Order: sequence, then structure tokens, then C-alpha cells
Amino acid sequence: MNARTGNIGSFPFPRTRSGNLRLVLLSGFVVLVLMLYVGGKVQIMRLGYQIDELEKQKRDLERMNRSLQIEASSLSAPGRIEEIAINRLGMVRPSKENIVVVKRKTVDAAGSERSPAK
Repeated sequence: MNARTGNIGSFPFPRTRSGNLRLVLLSGFVVLVLMLYVGGKVQIMRLGYQIDELEKQKRDLERMNRSLQIEASSLSAPGRIEEIAINRLGMVRPSKENIVVVKRKTVDAAGSERSPAK
């Protein structure tokens, strides 16, 4: 057996200046790749939180829109408008002889106007 006690525990490959540079560059590249990977994951999480927040805002706005549509339809109900006209504004219904019916003219397929059939 040939045992050399002078090289016990030492690196089996001799280190040169260019070898150290390669090791530093390789280590830097690995660190850069890991940082890009982690940065991408952080960005994905951030965008996920932003999507959740925007979906919550959308639900809130849709709920508000539905309630405003209900309110608008109740405010524009003919019975309510008639009540306001009579009670607050002092308006009265016209008598039958004061009502005039206006007939609408219709346009046929040729583009000429004609009165509706009587």
C-alpha cells in the first residue's frame, strides 16, 4: 500500500486562479437563478393577493349595483310619481274631455309614412 500522509484532507484537485474564478462564477450563477426563482414565486403570491382583493371589490360593486337598481325602480314607479305629483306638487288629474290622444305614424318597409289603421 502506498500511503501519502502529506495530502491527507486536502482537495484532490489542484486549485488554480482560473479554477477559483470558475467556482465563483458558478456559485454566482446558482445564486442568481435561485433569486430569480424566489422572486418569481413572490411576484405570483403578490398577484394572487391582488386578484383576491379585486374580486372582493367586484362582488361589493355588483351588490351595490343591484341595490341601486332596486332603489331606482322603486323611485320611478308610476304610483309613487303620481302620489308625489298630487300630494307635494298639488297637481290634479285632467278631466276626460281635456285628454287628447296622439296617434303615432308608422313607417312601412318601403320607407314611406302612413297613419295606423283605424
